[in-house]
Amino acid sequence: MALITDRKELRRAALEFFMGEEVLRFGDFTLKSGRKSPYFFNTGLLCSGRQLAMMGRLYASMIAITEEFNQASIIFGSAYKGIPIAVATATAFAGTGNEDIRAISDRKEAKMHGDKSSFLGRIEPGDKAIIVDDVITDGATKMEALAKLREAEVEPLALVIAFDRQEPADETGITAVDRFKEKSGVQVYSLLSIGDVIEERPDLAERLQHHLKSFEVQENS
Repeated sequence: MALITDRKELRRAALEFFMGEEVLRFGDFTLKSGRKSPYFFNTGLLCSGRQLAMMGRLYASMIAITEEFNQASIIFGSAYKGIPIAVATATAFAGTGNEDIRAISDRKEAKMHGDKSSFLGRIEPGDKAIIVDDVITDGATKMEALAKLREAEVEPLALVIAFDRQEPADETGITAVDRFKEKSGVQVYSLLSIGDVIEERPDLAERLQHHLKSFEVQENS
């Protein structure tokens, strides 16, 4: 599949794909945090060859049209959800002239025999990495990944996520994405945000806007 070269087209393709595969659903949900939400997002549902190919195409398209990623040599996905995203993204670059970009992941558990590296795949000092994942919740996994990469003398260029919920992460009102950028110094790009959904789907806009505005009330009370 050819990569998408226009950001607006990419955003619309992501919305159509995630809703079509029920990765992004709308209703009444209680999240792991206990927070109520009218939307739920889960890339763990993407497991068929067709689904993984499309997911890889979306991530690879974002990387290809973002100029600062031109020097990237690896795509890094943290265990566990980031691993299939990294592999699918690297595979999507086959035949594009950028097929030598490597998919790398870390190990959750230390390996005590054979290859004792804390990474899966070949990683070299001086590599430049794009980190991929589905969403940012508290950012802890991503901060651990950044520490591992920097210790290995790899420069993290940015983080690419599938979906930005754009909700405040805590009582300060800052979103999880903005808090991660503030703490890490690393830029974040998303294939889709709830703001994009509001813009593209007028039928959902009023409910989603009301949900986001409810946080303003909580912060000011």
